[in-house]
Amino acid sequence: MKKIFLLIYSTLLLVSCGQSGPGEIQPQRREVQACLDSLVIVNEIPGANFSVVLPDGRIENYSSGYEDIEENIPLRPDRVMFSGSVGKTYAVALLMQLVDQGKVSLHDRFYDYFPDIEWLNRLPNINEISVEMLLKHTSGLPRWVMGPGVWKEISENPDKIWSYSDRLSYVFDMNAVHPAGKGWGYSDTNYLLLGMLIEKLTGEDYYDLVRQNILEPLELKNTHPSLKRNITDLSQGYSRLPALFLSPEKVVTDGKYYFNPQMEWTGGGMASTTEDLARWAGLYYSNTLFSDSLSAKIMAEPDESIQMSPVAWYSLGSFIYKTKSGLAYGHTGFVPGFNAIFAYYPDSDLAVAMQFNSDFAGNRLPHILYLDQLVSFYTGNGGSQDQEHKPGM
Repeated sequence: MKKIFLLIYSTLLLVSCGQSGPGEIQPQRREVQACLDSLVIVNEIPGANFSVVLPDGRIENYSSGYEDIEENIPLRPDRVMFSGSVGKTYAVALLMQLVDQGKVSLHDRFYDYFPDIEWLNRLPNINEISVEMLLKHTSGLPRWVMGPGVWKEISENPDKIWSYSDRLSYVFDMNAVHPAGKGWGYSDTNYLLLGMLIEKLTGEDYYDLVRQNILEPLELKNTHPSLKRNITDLSQGYSRLPALFLSPEKVVTDGKYYFNPQMEWTGGGMASTTEDLARWAGLYYSNTLFSDSLSAKIMAEPDESIQMSPVAWYSLGSFIYKTKSGLAYGHTGFVPGFNAIFAYYPDSDLAVAMQFNSDFAGNRLPHILYLDQLVSFYTGNGGSQDQEHKPGM
């Protein structure tokens, strides 16, 4: 009976999500909290954190559900979670700074910077790939994280420190997904090459650059490089991945993640609170770090040739979403046990983020729809979303 009551209650709450009246710039916190609670219950996920940076700079943080279900520990806004591929945006920001400094062009051929690394020739399309193709995932490079044996190696050597070639060797001698520049296929391999390029051009460690150029000056004090298994204030995470990933149901034991997240590197490679992630969305898309011309390339109109669903496109390191509150620019992220999404809505000047302590949050409801229902309280654009979305986007 209790289960039936909760289902009816949560369904009623879900119907109310996004139904605040026009012109309500700051809704009652209880309405947003009730909507978040219903999203967690109806979609059967352990917990979720939501943060929004308002146009005047104020920040609102919300939590719902549990950090640890078995121990009955509620999730809190100050808990840190891996943000997965959202972390690609830090690499994009550093690269855009190097473009502004004239150290590299988006049209340059990647391989020209590494003529002496012979093993790079074992990557498909390597002689035709430009920097811009890497940023847009149009290189045709396969996904190294899906290579045969990757997750077996992770399981057997959880403390392994991964090198450039360790990662990329999993796609050596593979066929290209498509000719360079002639298609689109999401691949973390692209961003590993961009990380190599950033370190080559600067002569510095990537994470040192992130700290010096982004985290410290922008005071993102609760954002951490994913360089070790013990991450400060790391939440428990829950996994339901296919057997390929060899992941346990609970991915954190005594504060220690079940493998070294250093393997992700510039394919993601960051962990943070949801508030820091929302702040990063506002800082990144409001163009405080690089030139207007490069920002315009990231926040472009949707390119029909790089479309993933009827409402989702890809630009230069970002997804573009058509939502009921206007265009939104952002990125999703996944690592075993965690999902994340951050976005910026330019029409409303809202920066938002959600993090989930599970990797199955997108199984029932696409990540952008979680945001869309919550953002509608701030934009007055309530109502149902009848457009098609692919799970997880």
